[in-house]
Amino acid sequence: MRGARKGGRRMPRKQAAMQLLVEKRRRRAAQDAGTGLSDAEALSLLTRVVEAQGAIMASGPGPSDVLAALTLHAQELTGAGGAVLEIRDGDAMVYWFASGMAEAQLGLRIPVAGSLSGLSMERGCLLRCDDSEQDARVDRDACRRVGLRSMVVVPLQFGDQPVGVLKVASREPHCFGPAETLALEHLATLAGASLHRAVEASRREAEVAAGAGNRADRDSGDEAARRRLTRLLRDGRLRVARQPIVRMTDGTVVGWEALARFPEEYGLPTDTWFRDAARCGRSVELELAALRAALADPLPAGDAYLSLNVSPEVACSDALDQVLGDVDPARIVLEITEHTAVEDYPRLAARLSALQARGFRIAVDDTGAGFSSLRHVLTLAPDIIKLDMSLVRGVDLRPRLQSLIAALCTFAEGTQATLVAEGVETDAESRTLRRIGVACGQGYFIGAPQLT
Repeated sequence: MRGARKGGRRMPRKQAAMQLLVEKRRRRAAQDAGTGLSDAEALSLLTRVVEAQGAIMASGPGPSDVLAALTLHAQELTGAGGAVLEIRDGDAMVYWFASGMAEAQLGLRIPVAGSLSGLSMERGCLLRCDDSEQDARVDRDACRRVGLRSMVVVPLQFGDQPVGVLKVASREPHCFGPAETLALEHLATLAGASLHRAVEASRREAEVAAGAGNRADRDSGDEAARRRLTRLLRDGRLRVARQPIVRMTDGTVVGWEALARFPEEYGLPTDTWFRDAARCGRSVELELAALRAALADPLPAGDAYLSLNVSPEVACSDALDQVLGDVDPARIVLEITEHTAVEDYPRLAARLSALQARGFRIAVDDTGAGFSSLRHVLTLAPDIIKLDMSLVRGVDLRPRLQSLIAALCTFAEGTQATLVAEGVETDAESRTLRRIGVACGQGYFIGAPQLT
């Protein structure tokens, strides 16, 4: 990546970095002025949003669990009288999940045309109504039927597609200010990633259940997976690729993430190998083998760190200490990666704190989409926060994502953590993240994984 230029000449890296820092702080001040929130208030608000998102993800594995919890926490977070998730069905918006004063209206259909919800979906942005009796954008009759006077509506996206809106409402006018509006916007943005993760989990469960219907096929598949894993571990055919992590201001490589690579002749993606290992009760064994392979090669040149993916189960095991051996802890980042919810949270927190005391750095992976990744950010005091790629994809075209990431930048600075954006795939995404103030980036646009 090229440094900033001034007067046709390249500026020194330090000067360019300082200029970007000054510009970032100027933009932050403008954002704070726009919301009327101080830095402390903005940080407190984001903390509450993070706590709410963690509770939503912990509510259950299925999409229905996530959506039911979403409306409840949206209501509590904004101090609303009720909250509702409206899904578009043809030319109508349908009350699909609801809490509080809106719960009695489940199944209600209101026209897309002439409603604030429909307008929010059409424009793809948050809209606020301070008084339904005075606002020409709303369906006044519908508002009277459900008994609301003020509301905030924000589109809810699944992947790249808007599927409905999240709305909070009150029987009183002028109930919602900038803080409540921003809180709902951040929560809805995070909810899209959470919903995608929940739908994927449900899809995998359905596939497993369908396979379980034929016991012979299931047993045959499990036996084949066991044989593959046994051959892999016996023959030591697990390979490692490293993907660069760079400083966004000047492109300097600050670290490399170690990624497991499996024999190509099987034609199976990495996730399948780890899912098969979990089903066969060998996930810890496979993960430890991947860690040994990652550490078998020399550490990266210079001061760059090596980031190792570690599940909570392995992080808490004595076997991790044996694998790490006498490696220099200052050169290692342990990246906590979740595939299932953490069962013993206090034990994990204590274990990671002890590893940090020894000099290892801790990173939280999949922030914004994992089972409880945002809870990790609050309670584990990580050194590095890695933004899930679902919050990075298309960020140059999604102002709401930019607002959330800017808030997470402030949060990271306040906790002295480094924010890393994963899945950076385009120049436009890279430039946008750099403008917002994200410290580091990783992805195919920056650099593809390289086999060691």
